[in-house]
Parts: sequence; structure tokens; C-alpha cells
Amino acid sequence: MCGIAGIVQPENQGAVDPGILRRMNESQRHRGPDDEGYYLKGPVGLAMRRLKIIDLEGGHQPLANETEDVWTVFNGEIYNFRELRDELITKGHRFHTATDTEVIVHLYEEEGEDFVGRLRGMFAIALWDEKAQKLLLIRDRIGIKPLHYWFQGGTLAFASEIKALLECPAVGRELSLTALNDYLSFLYIPAPRTIYQEIQKLPPGHWARYQHGKFEIRPYWDFNGAVEAGRSEHEWIELLREALEESVRAHLVSDVPLGAFLSGGMDSSTVVAWMSRTASEPVKTYSIGFPDSRFNELPYARKVAKRFETEHHEEMVEAGAFELLPKIVSLFDEPFADSSGIPTYLVSRFARSDVTVALSGDGGDELFGGYLWTQKEIWLERFRRLPPFFGKGMSPLFLKKGYRPLREKGFWNAVRRFYYDAALSPAESYARRAMCFQPWMLAELLQPSVLEESRGEGSLDLIRSFFERSGSRSLIDQFLYLDSKIYLPDDLLTKVDRMSMAHSLEVRVPLLDHKLAELAFSMPHSLKMKSRTTKYILKQAMRGLLPRGILRQRKQGFSIPLERWFRNELYSFARKILVEDEPVSRRYFRLDYVRWLLEAHRRGAQNFGSQLYALVVFEIWCRTNLNPEGRVSSLNLSLKDLSP
Repeated sequence: MCGIAGIVQPENQGAVDPGILRRMNESQRHRGPDDEGYYLKGPVGLAMRRLKIIDLEGGHQPLANETEDVWTVFNGEIYNFRELRDELITKGHRFHTATDTEVIVHLYEEEGEDFVGRLRGMFAIALWDEKAQKLLLIRDRIGIKPLHYWFQGGTLAFASEIKALLECPAVGRELSLTALNDYLSFLYIPAPRTIYQEIQKLPPGHWARYQHGKFEIRPYWDFNGAVEAGRSEHEWIELLREALEESVRAHLVSDVPLGAFLSGGMDSSTVVAWMSRTASEPVKTYSIGFPDSRFNELPYARKVAKRFETEHHEEMVEAGAFELLPKIVSLFDEPFADSSGIPTYLVSRFARSDVTVALSGDGGDELFGGYLWTQKEIWLERFRRLPPFFGKGMSPLFLKKGYRPLREKGFWNAVRRFYYDAALSPAESYARRAMCFQPWMLAELLQPSVLEESRGEGSLDLIRSFFERSGSRSLIDQFLYLDSKIYLPDDLLTKVDRMSMAHSLEVRVPLLDHKLAELAFSMPHSLKMKSRTTKYILKQAMRGLLPRGILRQRKQGFSIPLERWFRNELYSFARKILVEDEPVSRRYFRLDYVRWLLEAHRRGAQNFGSQLYALVVFEIWCRTNLNPEGRVSSLNLSLKDLSP
């Protein structure tokens, strides 16, 4: 595990500046505090920061083949490297280390650009072929590890994190208003965009080739695949159990201490269960809880820890943890407003005191159908098929002209939102529930000039494009495909990568092994959501292994009590930073609408906790990146003097 960076440019531009490369590398020290390495040869420079996990003494990077004409820097883990290594040795390749990185250069020698299809793991790879004067950038299939790039005038720069690219003087810092629109819609910025116009993300399952000043990107893998028919439910359950056990075992390869995040939910409990059946010693588990019982899953985590006799550790999160926000905002490099980043940061720091590697349960909801909004869409689709008198024809009784769905509580408000969604297409309905700021809210929030310039390819266009790519699958599979291509890599996995790497902790996600993902997408959708049961097939596979209470619990999610915090402990702070203290973001946002959001939320008329968190994060990001005189170090986030 490490951070990688590099520059390659046309020969007529001379040699790569080693000073720039070193600054890029140093900015990612937190990703790899144990070692650093460089390859500099004329117009090419590769750099890495290493966190030692496998072959602690021999895994130094950059690493080359025998003839030193193929070089690589690599971030991640290759879980089948031992099998590949044995195969390559029989074909005459000579290895000088026991690290998984060396497999990459020899496999490329053997199979060329198609070698990535043989790799099983999480990875961001840069590979330089000196003979062909070619650089390959490759990101893993699911998007577990990040990779960013900048390409202009025949020069390419790449890095694990955006902050490293900003060390290059040629890289522009102009903000992308289209990406700002994405951020306010989703709370994150989906690939390939970033908040900077000139910097892009390499999408999951894609590789890029730079050669002779030209740059191209192509996909090499997708979730798509035919659903297999003819298997019984029992056969699917057995296949899934075998795949779960095998994937977790593969993810336990390590030469350093290893543990697991345990939220108490279905997915993390599944990972801990299989770890406990495989590991020779008690598994170290780490959990975060909240005083607010609506957000606290510690009782469930304790049940799982007791069942498997883990070495269990817990920490509580209070509103004072909000003081970490400037640090957390800086770690993401661009606006990112999934508030569960705060507890993820804390549990990563907590676990790193004992272990260097932790396994996580991310991915179960996207592969096996764990989200209630997907279940709701099934009901909506059935409702749309009803005769008008019983279905959409009843809408005027519930919806007034100009109705706008907000987050009002109560039965009748839920009914109104249901009728509203029923009039939309599945893509529009998904977008309505996935978006934080709805399009009509953005029209009131954004300054007129910003609104006009930010339209571009909108968030709904992105969602529609993935619906089209999902193929002629069932509606459930289309929604799971969409979650797996946008929400999973650009929110969940980004959050886990940045928050864990901030503490030099490697987090592995065995539920997102690509073999397991391919198995899940080949299953009939009826085994994922059955009647009112989400993740049906996973629950059946874990029946008898997990406590019954874990199988039956309602999905809670890894979130924080924003609604209560912004009405009480954080209200004064939010008002000060967003309205009263000359916010930098006023160049983008209308303060009268921001003020309305704050007051409507405080009165309890609406729950705008997520919207307010997004605005606070963006304001802090602006003060850090856009206002030279308002560095975030000058921002007072101490809560002790703020009255509710």
C-alpha cells in the first residue's frame, strides 16, 4: 500500500524536474511513511511512498524486470500474486523479491497490456515500458484505489491524490462549476471529473496509455454479464458461502498485524465471521458508537464480537468530533460531504493504534441489494402499471400544483412523495432520492451566473447514461449497477481510502473481490430482494453463522446525527461560517437562501442536515483553496464557546 506519482513528457521538453517530483511524493507521505523511491530517466519520472505490508525488507519501489526496461510503481495489493509468481517462474522469469509488486512487471513482459485481466486485487498501477516509450496507468475494476491525472500539451502527470498534482506549477487550479453542481447534487464528485477543470479521475475498470505525447483511455472490465438461470436457491447459497470464505481468506495475506472494522451491520459482521473461522488467533475488531441511540450500532457489534470471541475495542463519538472537519476536508482535496467520513476517520485512527491492515464490509449493499430506495423503486414500478383510476390518476388528490418534495416527516408527506416519484421515470426517481440539493433547490441556492455556467452535463444526464450502460436487466439490477458505478467508488470507497490512509492504515474490502462481484451480478435479482427482505441471499448464506438479531435488524447506516447537531450544538457555528463571517462561498451561493435553510432546519420545519453539512464543507474548502488570506488554520472550530 502506498501513494504513487509521476510525470512523463515529450523528449524535446528535457528531463523531468526532480524537485517537482519530490514535492509531489512528499505531499503523499501519509499514504506511505515507511519508505520512498524514485525512477528518473530523461523525460520520465516515477515516485512512490510505501506502507510496508508484504515483504517488508524487499518490496522497495520503483521496481523493474531483469533487464530494467520495464518499471512500475504500484498502490494496493495483488491477492493472487503467489500463484502468478509460481507460474511466471516456470516460464523462465527471475524474481528478486517476495513482494506482489514484482509480479506486475513480469506479467506485463509475458502478456502485454492484457496482463491486468490476470490480477486479482485492489490497485492503481503506473508502468513504464522504456523500449516502447509507453506509460500505462491502470485502476482496479471496482475503484478501490484512487488515481488522478493531468494531461496538457503532451505532458502527463499522475498521482494517487489531487494534492500531489497541485505541486506541479503547470497544473491550473480553476474550479469546475459543473463539478460544483455534481458535488451539491451527490455530496461527492463522480469520475472522471474533479473540482478542478484540468484534473481528472481515471474511472474504475479503465486503463490509460501515454505514448509519444498522445494519451488515450479505455475500459477493460465492467459488472455486466448474463444472469445465470437453472440453479436452485440452495445451489446459489452454497456458491456464495464458498466465495465469501475464499475471498476473506485471500484478503488475510499480510506480514503485519491485521484487524477488522465492525459496525454491527450485516456486511461487516459477515466479514468478521469468516475471518474468525479462518484466522488462527482472535480477530481484533474496532467499533464506533454514538450517544444518540438512533445512530448507535454498538449493541449489535458487541453481539458479533461475543459470538466470535474477538478482541473487541470501542469508541464513542460526540459532537466535539466536528472540530476535526478542517483536517478531514483537507484530506479529500476536493469538496466531499459524506458526513460518515468523520466516524471513518476516527475508527481508522483507533484501529491504527494496534494494526496496519483492517478488513471492512463495504460493498454488500451494492452487490446484494441492501438499500431501501431500491426496494421502493420496485413498489413504484408496480404502481405505475396500475390502471390510472387506481394509480397515477389519483395524483391530483395528493399533489398540489407546483409541489416540491422535501424531507417533511409524517405519513401523508410520504404519500405525496410516493405519488410524485411515480410520475417520474426510474432514472428520474433514482436521481430525486440520490440528490442532496434538487435541481429546483440549486436554482435558488446558486448565484445566477454560476447557475448558468454550471449546467453542462448535469447529474441527471450522468444517471441516465449509466442506466443505458446497464443493459436490458431487471430494474433491481439496473439500480445495483448504478450504485456500484457511481456511489460505491466515488463516495464509499473514496471515503474509506482517504480516511484510512490519513493514518497509514490499509483497508481491504473482501466483499468487493471482483470474482465475488461477478458472482453477485450473475444471480437472479429475485434472490437479492425477496418480498420485503433486502440482501436475501446474503442473509441465507450467513444463517447459522451470525446471531439472529444481526440478520433481522433494520439497516441503520454508518452516519452521524446531523439533524440534531445543526439544531443544537452546531447551529451557531454554521450560521457564523455560512452567513455572518463574510463566507468565501458567497461568490457562488445566495446568502438569503442559505439563511432560509438554516432557520427552516432550526425550527424543525425541515431536515436540511445534509445540505447544511455540504455547505459547511464547501466553505471550509474554499477558505483553504480559494482565499489566500483565509487559510483554514485561522478558522475557529472550537465548540465549547458556541451556545446551542
